[in-house]
Amino acid sequence: MSKHLARIAVTALFFIFGGISASWASRIPTIKEAFGVNDSAWGFVLLYISIGTLITLPIAGKIIEKLGSKKATLIFLLTYLVLLVGIGYWEVLWQLKLNLVLFGAISNITNISINTQAIKVSKLYKGQIIGSLHGTWSIGGFAASWIGAEMISSYVPPIEHFIYYSTVGIVISLLLFKYLIPEDTNPQSDSPIKEEKKGFRLPDRNLIMLGLLAFFAMVAEGMMTDWSSEYMKHVTHAPIELIGYGLTAYMFAMASGRFISDFTVRKYGEQRTLLICGVLLFIGLGASVMFPSVYTTIISFMIVGLGVSAVVPMCYNLAGHTKSMPPQQALTLITSIGFIGFFLGPPVIGFIAQHSSLKTAFAIVAFFGLAISLLSRFITIHQKD
Repeated sequence: MSKHLARIAVTALFFIFGGISASWASRIPTIKEAFGVNDSAWGFVLLYISIGTLITLPIAGKIIEKLGSKKATLIFLLTYLVLLVGIGYWEVLWQLKLNLVLFGAISNITNISINTQAIKVSKLYKGQIIGSLHGTWSIGGFAASWIGAEMISSYVPPIEHFIYYSTVGIVISLLLFKYLIPEDTNPQSDSPIKEEKKGFRLPDRNLIMLGLLAFFAMVAEGMMTDWSSEYMKHVTHAPIELIGYGLTAYMFAMASGRFISDFTVRKYGEQRTLLICGVLLFIGLGASVMFPSVYTTIISFMIVGLGVSAVVPMCYNLAGHTKSMPPQQALTLITSIGFIGFFLGPPVIGFIAQHSSLKTAFAIVAFFGLAISLLSRFITIHQKD
């Protein structure tokens, strides 16, 4: 099978995957208002996604190993699309909470399986391409958040919006399944790795550092995904037709940054790229807090998007080339730690917003950017095969 077809298939599935969370995020203000809950209560509603993620942490890698990343990617991506529709369907809060538990659980497994496919594809090419694959995830999120903004301004109910998106996603996923890479045809995943998987190994210091980098970046990503529209609505007091464009600007900048990151990593290296990303994250969130008008916040969110863009793809890529642990096991570790931040961050943001303000929460997360810049000095860069 052509490696180019495999790359196209994985790229398209990243696009669909990115659009699922952005579709949900773009309709959060509408759904939150429909259930009539305050910021603190809504933060605890979002916590149910984190619960689902935590449930799957110990079993996600084993499920993917048993099914194979090819089959697992299709099964769980289709399930994820169906659960998106469920979010817009329920009218009772406990039903939504149950749906969100499943949504978080399936999201984590899908993320690990599709990133396993991404690493398989990247090993078929010379040079880094993982940034562009993740960039396509961001483009999917950007496109979906733009569609969400249009749906909001057109007063389309979330259930109809989610049905449209999921139907298209299911059809495309089924068509592209045959082009994914089976476990036994990847020339880089041979028997020695499978032998190593039999024994559990504690992560070394470098993997812990990568996990922390992913955690800090994905707290910011989760906050922007779940709270940027709320920030636009309640802090900047944006008119309804502009509420969704803060998230759209962020997703657009994140997508652009991920495509650019393949170039910056080759030219300047991972550590310097991570340093710049952390500084941009700090500046972007800091500016949104200091200058909370509609258009300055949209620009600030673009800077945030550039700041978080390359951190997680680089962590995944570096983990996939670690010498101390089989790549799939290392990837599962980093992905799981990162997704704890992605899903645990938003409920904490809601708690802070209720007891202080949303601006205070954004200001706190701004300092995570400085933490990323600092920790980048302590990671070890392994030479790629």
